[in-house]
Amino acid sequence: MKRNNQRILQTLTTARIPLIIWMVMIGFTAIFVMTTIKGTGLVHVTLINDQARHHGFLDPMVVLTSVFSIIASIWFSPRIYRWHPWLVIGIPMILVSIYTVLFNRGAPVILAGTYPVFMIESIIIYDDNRQHSRLIFWPITFIYAILLGVYALYVGWLQGLVVIQAFAFLMAIVMYYWSFYRDQVKKTQQLEDLYSELQLAYSQVEESAVRAERQRVARELHDTLTQGLAGIVMQLEATDSFLLKGDPARAEEIVANTIQDARHTLHESRTTLTDLRATTEESLPARLQLVSQAVDKNYHLKVDVHLNQVPDYSPGQLTEITRIVTEALANVAKHAQTDQALIQGDCHDQIFKLKVIDFGRGFDMKNFAKYKKAGHFGLQGLQERADRLGGVLTVISAEDEGTTVTMTLPTTRKELA
Repeated sequence: MKRNNQRILQTLTTARIPLIIWMVMIGFTAIFVMTTIKGTGLVHVTLINDQARHHGFLDPMVVLTSVFSIIASIWFSPRIYRWHPWLVIGIPMILVSIYTVLFNRGAPVILAGTYPVFMIESIIIYDDNRQHSRLIFWPITFIYAILLGVYALYVGWLQGLVVIQAFAFLMAIVMYYWSFYRDQVKKTQQLEDLYSELQLAYSQVEESAVRAERQRVARELHDTLTQGLAGIVMQLEATDSFLLKGDPARAEEIVANTIQDARHTLHESRTTLTDLRATTEESLPARLQLVSQAVDKNYHLKVDVHLNQVPDYSPGQLTEITRIVTEALANVAKHAQTDQALIQGDCHDQIFKLKVIDFGRGFDMKNFAKYKKAGHFGLQGLQERADRLGGVLTVISAEDEGTTVTMTLPTTRKELA
């Protein structure tokens, strides 16, 4: 309720200037009508100052006084609203009624000019309540009809009928635009409700993504650091047991294996942390640059990255591509017996090709099926990741000439679960 009142006060403040400009125009028009059309007001007004009326001073002064009093009520409408909403329209309505009764020659102009003003103010105040809008619309229209009837009694039925028809036309326009405004308000409210629902859905999706990422981090750490440390602890316990039994040779052998496993765990942990860092990057070149730095640090394998064009892939797609490249480089470091590798990427005819090339010992392609079936080089896992991306993984190698792993992917952007 408080927020709604603040919105109404702000709207009333914003609408003051155009409404005041409109009333100034109406005032000058009323003065022009009163000074160019002959007629008389009520008898008691004529008795106020015949000399002033004769010189033409009284009519414009009364019009100016009436118009400026209405302008004052418009200017102070935010303050008046704090007292009571009805007073925003009630005070100027009283002024218009007094003016119409006292000076009828300019009444049609004043009535025609103030009617839209009061309707606009009533829309601002009661636009959130259709029942209140009707309660304020019909009383204002009824009062104006009475004032026009009083005007018609003094100017004659023919001129009065013309004015009433004009006012009926104006009322029809006001009703139409009121209905149009209500429809726009309703659609705006629906859009705001939809926006709120979308914000809620977005926050839920964001929370779900955060939970999924935390679970993924937990799995990655469990598969690398936790399992590696658990194995090291078991080997150290075995070493302690052999030392107690007086078998230092066996204990020394286990320590050597433990050191090797610790180094392997350290390498895997660094790779995992690099992968986690890479997922925060929004571009594939930045991710692959982080991977190349980690591989150089872990395995002393220098990797050059050359990417000409990269499609606009989603974060999930970029993560899968990064993991494929990471595993391929790990295979190079473990099996290729080389200290150099190259990553090339280019896009052509809606196809993106990414190659991991090494200059190591390679292998005979005749034995590739046997290697793949035996699970060597992790090729099965690489192929499964490529399948998730809707792509194809190919391997070309020759003995003493190196190996090229090529990933062929569509350029379509899609979200991965």
